[in-house]
Amino acid sequence: MKHLPLFDKIPKFSKSLEVVKKNFFRVRFLAAFNILTVVIFGALSVYAKLYNQGDGVERLFSDPFNFWFPYEGILTGVSEVLWCIPVAICAFTFGVLRQKEPRSRSGIFFFFSALLLGVFFLDDRFRMTLILSRLGISIKLIYFCYGSAVFLYGVKFWRYIKTTPYLPLVAAFLLFAISRFEDIFESQSQGVHAMLEDGTKLLALLNLARYFWHVCHQEVWRHLQQREEH
Repeated sequence: MKHLPLFDKIPKFSKSLEVVKKNFFRVRFLAAFNILTVVIFGALSVYAKLYNQGDGVERLFSDPFNFWFPYEGILTGVSEVLWCIPVAICAFTFGVLRQKEPRSRSGIFFFFSALLLGVFFLDDRFRMTLILSRLGISIKLIYFCYGSAVFLYGVKFWRYIKTTPYLPLVAAFLLFAISRFEDIFESQSQGVHAMLEDGTKLLALLNLARYFWHVCHQEVWRHLQQREEH
């Protein structure tokens, strides 16, 4: 009797495999991102094996958890989550709006908002300012560049921002400024320093997330209504 291939003996498995394959390649760049990630992880595994660096690679995935103080860093974690919200929804809203009007004023606003906030998030999460300062670049110069970027952002999009409930956005940037000034001129009290630097940043992120959540929701809803009318 002729031996059938294993997959032919299991038609449901073969059919399921085709469905998975079809859906996997349906989303643009999904295959490339997954393959690239697997290659990077594979390279790290080989590096750890060849150079006996297993501990170093493991630290990349380690959790900053303190058994005796489980609350340690909890507000920092909340801040990092809040950072992601405006960046993600601005990028998503830009992607939705550009399908109909690639150069719309609101779409460009959300693109540059995602870009600016994304840079700030990466700086805060990966301590880029601290790293650059250790390389000899003045912190004041770095903050001046960031301040200039915020100023140009405000000038460029002020007309659009005025059409939105912009008070939380203005409050957020003012609170960020207080946080950064406190980082430069540290107060002697640790508690006061933590509240003025990290507390104001957390409050700024709450305002920022609330503002962009509302504005992005309004723009997407308007976009959907316009599509229904057409």
